[in-house]
Amino acid sequence: MPNTLRIFISYSHQDAQYLGEDSLLGFLKGLQKGNVEFWTDRKIRVGESWDEVIKASLQKADIALVLVSQAFLDSDYCQHVEIRQCLAQQTHLFPIILSPCDWRRHDWLSSRQFLPGGDQTVEEHFMEMGQRKRLFLKIREQLQERIDSIQQARQSAPNPQQPTTTMTPGKTTGSGETILLTNLPGPVRITLCRRLGEDWVDLAVYLGIPKDRQCGFTAGRECHDILAWLEERAALHRLPEGLFGIGRPDLVKLLNNAG
Repeated sequence: MPNTLRIFISYSHQDAQYLGEDSLLGFLKGLQKGNVEFWTDRKIRVGESWDEVIKASLQKADIALVLVSQAFLDSDYCQHVEIRQCLAQQTHLFPIILSPCDWRRHDWLSSRQFLPGGDQTVEEHFMEMGQRKRLFLKIREQLQERIDSIQQARQSAPNPQQPTTTMTPGKTTGSGETILLTNLPGPVRITLCRRLGEDWVDLAVYLGIPKDRQCGFTAGRECHDILAWLEERAALHRLPEGLFGIGRPDLVKLLNNAG
């Protein structure tokens, strides 16, 4: 289904018990009723290249449910392929600390909120079955919140296949007529990209740029790649609307003053 939200399970095979019907994934399966699909490497078919299938599944993922243990952190594939690709394509990470591990040594993890939180782990602090199910419920509720947030963002984003009828902020004449942006001078382009900074992520989502295209953006030049994407589609006129939509009227003013 085209609007399915996909959740990739990133884990070490040493923690495979959490994929069981009587464990975490089994507790979360009910979320699939809301047009959500979980993917694990157990879906790889005989004869398929597991590396290619995993990378393709990561490419389609909206959320990565990351089951963290020392075995996971010590795995070159988990760290250098799965997590690296998630970070590159801005996949939403949802980490769960299963057992004691040196998570503080990993910037991608120590800089994020995770569950259970603090110094707690699933195996140390939720040994009694009732407590663990209560934790699994908390995980399910917060994962549902993340799912709802992404689905709402999808609904509010404009359809890139259809022209927008929204009035585009842009340079105006004395009579108030809007002049559509068709060209961006070099100096304005450079200033725009310097000021946009990390807001390029929100701009890419607002404009509906596919994840596979975002994954191919050059680090540090994402804004320039967004402009190139718009120019390829003769859609540069959508830039002021996008900047206005993500709360950057200062950059809309920059475009208005261009030329």
